[in-house]
Amino acid sequence: ALNPLTIILRTQFGKIDPSELLNLQAFDLKRILDFEPDFITDVDQEHQHDTSVVSVSSRIEGEMNIEILQSWIERLIGEDGASLYRYKGVIAVKGMNRKFVFQGVNMLFTAGFEGKWKKNETRESRFVFIGKNLDKEFLQAGFNACRVTQDLRFLVGEKVEVNVGTWKEGKVIKHWDEGNAYRVEVQNRTKRNVWAPVDIDVYIRKIQG
Repeated sequence: ALNPLTIILRTQFGKIDPSELLNLQAFDLKRILDFEPDFITDVDQEHQHDTSVVSVSSRIEGEMNIEILQSWIERLIGEDGASLYRYKGVIAVKGMNRKFVFQGVNMLFTAGFEGKWKKNETRESRFVFIGKNLDKEFLQAGFNACRVTQDLRFLVGEKVEVNVGTWKEGKVIKHWDEGNAYRVEVQNRTKRNVWAPVDIDVYIRKIQG
């Protein structure tokens, strides 16, 4: 169904003030309650007549690779968004001291880093999905596949080749920098720094030849 609160803007040749499109606060709980008063009622009570609607939650130890995680969430919402009624999660990201928080309704999705992990707090990831005909094993396996489960292949200080559009020689200068697997200094006159988000040969590899 169409959102009854949607505003239709008419334009000529696509010309429009950017302020009409940005920072709309599209997911506003008060506005949703105006046309769906039962939105935040107890889930079991709300859907007790429909056994295909289920809640899937999980707690996963360990830290996630943010690049793989974001790709997985985008794929999940893009393909299954219509079946996802509500979802949220708090994720421990490797290389970040802040919590990655996501939440959404169907294909309306927001995410970002909020709050820091406390000194003695267990870095684990938690998520809950509510939707129709959800595959619990599939969701858990997807999130598990985003975990960082092994040591990186290249040591700090090691010479490598890094993909910057073409392959260039570089030197690893840091592991897990702002969620990226590697920070690499390109070995040329500028010595610019680049990042390899995932430890695979698409981004970073042994020196060839």
